[in-house]
Amino acid sequence: MPVPRVQAMMIAALLLLAAVSPAAAWTGTRIPVSSTDDVASPTANRIDAVTQIVEATNARLERVSSAWPPNPCAGVTEPTAFCDAAISALFAYSALGQSVADACASEQLDGTGDAVITDADAFAADMSATGLANQLASIAVVLGNADDRLGGILLPNPGPPDAPVAGALNALSVAIYAGGSSDLLGGGFDWPPNPCLGS
Repeated sequence: MPVPRVQAMMIAALLLLAAVSPAAAWTGTRIPVSSTDDVASPTANRIDAVTQIVEATNARLERVSSAWPPNPCAGVTEPTAFCDAAISALFAYSALGQSVADACASEQLDGTGDAVITDADAFAADMSATGLANQLASIAVVLGNADDRLGGILLPNPGPPDAPVAGALNALSVAIYAGGSSDLLGGGFDWPPNPCLGS
């Protein structure tokens, strides 16, 4: 029996939605990071480059999330490679969130000022539990490098941030919060966005 035209259009639309579902779109898609700190640029621009790094890790985190239900480690009593990696990623987001809050409060930051941050996202195509754990571990490493870069950027001047720097730090904090508060990482993220408001 022929399918009515309207019904056929609806079926086609549903098939299109299935074709671009998040899980399908993310599988195997590499999101590499390659960033070089331009020390000649204004401080706010250098912080914006850190924000771009965090946004890349957030996209990777979303890819991992597409393969797991929310809070996959809730109630897990025995250590697993995946949950250990998820904890490491949460700690890395938290450390970076604390660094932004400290910068807004004019506290001295630590950091080596990593000039070059590169990561090829080599495990992107491996959606097994081991591959996903490796993806989370690489997220933690990249975020740790970003935290070191931020400390190096602000190390010479721990004073109150001026308006452009405060705005850049707030934008960075929004990206950090988006990743750190992910259900995949179990919640409990303690660093809300925009800590430089009023600076």
